[in-house]
Amino acid sequence: NLTYTGLADQGGNELQIANGASSSLFNTYANQTSGQIYYSFLFDATAADSANNYFTALNPGTSAPNGSGDAINAYYYIDGHIRVRGAAQSASAGTGPVLTLGQTYLIVEMIDLTAHTGSLWINPSSSTFGGGTAPTATASLSGLTATAIDNVGFKAQTAAGGPYLVDNLLIGTTWAEVTPASVVPEPATCALAGLGMLGLVLARRMRK
Repeated sequence: NLTYTGLADQGGNELQIANGASSSLFNTYANQTSGQIYYSFLFDATAADSANNYFTALNPGTSAPNGSGDAINAYYYIDGHIRVRGAAQSASAGTGPVLTLGQTYLIVEMIDLTAHTGSLWINPSSSTFGGGTAPTATASLSGLTATAIDNVGFKAQTAAGGPYLVDNLLIGTTWAEVTPASVVPEPATCALAGLGMLGLVLARRMRK
């Protein structure tokens, strides 16, 4: 179960993508034909990649992740970069920083079906979580060709690499929906909890 500071934990176990044999899976949701679709997930690369592998994508219909044909996807490159691309664009169109192995990153992608643009965020500030507006993107795309989105997919490649761990997958039409803030106890709740602990300590001392 991967977690990220300030982000609400969705619970459950992470998905492990182990390359070496080609395999893909996808799941559909309500069809979107206009506006923005945001997509966030936690990502942890446990080993360096030996090829430039795409591992997840948003697509229309029943299309599994397929590289150059994806509406918008994410690559993990041999040089350690996360890169985002859209159909018929270079995979280096949107490039994030080099990732540190064994570290959990928050990745957010957005495709705008009306403006035909895309964006990538890597480790956005937690101050924007829970209702804030999207900060400046790490990388941006233009000229995307997708007109509909209704599935999310994952892909294991024949070229060795990974495994990658993916968790906390969220898809929505606003930044807030895919970056929910973790719940911080109210001050009164914290105080009551403290009093409860004090009561336990006093009770133990009285028993002694």
